Amino acid sequence: MSLVDAIAADAQVFTSINDPRSPSGQIRHPLPVVLINGQQLPLDSIISIEVTNASHFTADSYRVVLAVKNLPTALNPAYWSASANDLVSVGVSIDTAAAKQLILGQVDDIEYDLSGRTLTLSGRDLSAGLIDTKTAEKFQNQTSSQIAQTLALRHGLDSNVTATSTKSGTYYEIDHTVITQEQTEWDLLIYLAQQEGFDVWVSGTTLYFQPSPVTTAPPYLLLWSEPGDGTFASNATDIKLQRSETLAKDIDVVVRSWNQKQQKPFTVHAKRTGANSSRRGGKGQVYSFNRPNLTQDQAQRLANSILQDLTRHEKVINVNMPGDNVMNTRAMAKLVGTNTDWDQLYYPDTIHRSLSMQDGYRMAFRAKNHATESTVAV
Repeated sequence: MSLVDAIAADAQVFTSINDPRSPSGQIRHPLPVVLINGQQLPLDSIISIEVTNASHFTADSYRVVLAVKNLPTALNPAYWSASANDLVSVGVSIDTAAAKQLILGQVDDIEYDLSGRTLTLSGRDLSAGLIDTKTAEKFQNQTSSQIAQTLALRHGLDSNVTATSTKSGTYYEIDHTVITQEQTEWDLLIYLAQQEGFDVWVSGTTLYFQPSPVTTAPPYLLLWSEPGDGTFASNATDIKLQRSETLAKDIDVVVRSWNQKQQKPFTVHAKRTGANSSRRGGKGQVYSFNRPNLTQDQAQRLANSILQDLTRHEKVINVNMPGDNVMNTRAMAKLVGTNTDWDQLYYPDTIHRSLSMQDGYRMAFRAKNHATESTVAV
């Protein structure tokens, strides 16, 4: 099978929930599945759904538009005028497959359109409880993983945590700002995750505190082909490619610190040698940071983290395509077929899914990475 044939067979262009036709004539029937406090809503009460899944310490969010006349009596406008602590699950089922939950979250905002007879619910995933709760506690005698488990338990969350060994008080000894300020519980977890080189996120009812997942599964494929007759074939409807020439240059991240306890200074470097250096002109970019009271290991970890964040923005892709339940923000996407250096792996940053009668099941996502020929030295 040629690449063009494979693309045509895989592409899914939905015109409506009832007529989601692909160029190959296949028909799929994506249906929204919404539960409120565990009660599934009738299909005719759901006008549209939107879910945005995000990476890098950010809460997922949702928006659901409902037809008031078709809501169960127990969930009529009178209920929503005084309700509290509601939970919404939003998912999609395709044909006979079980529904895939895209988000479980709290209700933040309610909008009742009297003339339009619609009810709109919007909110965030269950990290919202941590985001909205401030604390002055520092748990100095607990490790980062113990703190994550403690905070998860407070908010009724399960926890999937990789054990750590360093007491958090060790980090606070060299970071006066953190020990003296009040902050949200979520900001505290982010701080601890950064110290450990971890990721932290909430999915469903589980708080995850662990190294960033490294998937062994095949990457999500974005296919592109130009047969040469002025047309193109793709499993996406629109792909926009961006590249920063500034971030394509050699990068040197410098972190300087004076450790008061050890009475000595540290200067560490994290370097990236850009791809295709023979085609570039100009000097490399130097990014300098001063952070007080770091150890040499902590300064190096900070430099490595900053370098990774900078270089991942060198190449960015923005994609619009038919929706599916496969892609997620913690698995790689791979672009193939452009016959350029943009053909490589990318890290999804945000994925926005929407399903409505007018537009069918759609998906838009942003992903980023540096050139794969680049080398990193620390």
